[in-house]
Amino acid sequence: MLKEKKIYININKKIFTKNIRIDKFLFNYFKKKKISRKKIQNNIKIGNVLLNNNKIKKNNKLNINDKIIFIYKKDFFYKNKKKFIYQNKKIKINIHYEDNDILIINKQPGLIVHPGHGNYKNTLINWLKYYYYKNNINQLNYFNYRLGLLHRLDKNTSGLLIIAKNINSYNNLKLQFLNKTIKKQYIALVWGKPINNYYIINNYIGRNIKNRIKMKVYSNKKYGKLAITKYKIIKNYKFLTLIKCIIKTGRTHQIRVHLNYIGNPIFNDDIYGGNKILYKFNNFYNKNKYTKTINNCFNILPRQALHAYYLKFKHPTTKKNIKFIIDIPNDIKNLINYLKK
Repeated sequence: MLKEKKIYININKKIFTKNIRIDKFLFNYFKKKKISRKKIQNNIKIGNVLLNNNKIKKNNKLNINDKIIFIYKKDFFYKNKKKFIYQNKKIKINIHYEDNDILIINKQPGLIVHPGHGNYKNTLINWLKYYYYKNNINQLNYFNYRLGLLHRLDKNTSGLLIIAKNINSYNNLKLQFLNKTIKKQYIALVWGKPINNYYIINNYIGRNIKNRIKMKVYSNKKYGKLAITKYKIIKNYKFLTLIKCIIKTGRTHQIRVHLNYIGNPIFNDDIYGGNKILYKFNNFYNKNKYTKTINNCFNILPRQALHAYYLKFKHPTTKKNIKFIIDIPNDIKNLINYLKK
């Protein structure tokens, strides 16, 4: 845990402004540090700002001779946490391939890629900083917060990620991503059986206005960005279907949102409804019997059934096409074996 620090501010005539709210005063006071007013308001809300030793609200007005105690943690004044990254050597990472220019890792489920939302130490970025330091890779200043990482996988999605180890590789691969020439494929287990054996989902994805954690499909680009996902059915089981997905774009939660949109959410996806028993996909003659079976499935695979198994792109230095394919992880494989029974 980060240690808390305190800043003591005495309101005197030099810094006092009549009828000023405490959140606005603090915003002006820390102006050089470029801290947002919203961030200051959040610090007030959680009780980390005391006025005359009392907890207050963001709209409290100040008076001369008031005393403010501003409590914060070490990383509070680093804008978006981009200038302060912790090293973490304890995280276990499966390196699938490495040369002087690129690093390909097989991310395990449960690992967050970027620091944020209260987790600033136990992410892939934290491990990368340690790994670069350990191996004397000195190009970190070029990458700042990303450390050569070019794309993401959700916390509970497993699979392949590309990392550039120098600025030339980073710029080259970034351009390949922008030109959509990097091929990425996933496998997923979805509820029910999609209507079409092969289909292209083409629409727009943007932030869900009612729930900012979720993304949503929109009919036009006013509220979202173009998103294209192809899928193909591999095998249909009793109530789940194994499919292959190819994405032409890389929007947040794209595959999860698209499959939910067509009515076949990914199994055990806790944001888009796949973590519930969805009877509508099955002709259940004995619900109690199948409820037990499905609960066993949840126990076998306690995360969303999505895995990035395929990458193909041009090597940034040799310019040759290279591809990487990894096997389905054991937890998804165990569920598939159970479904076969």
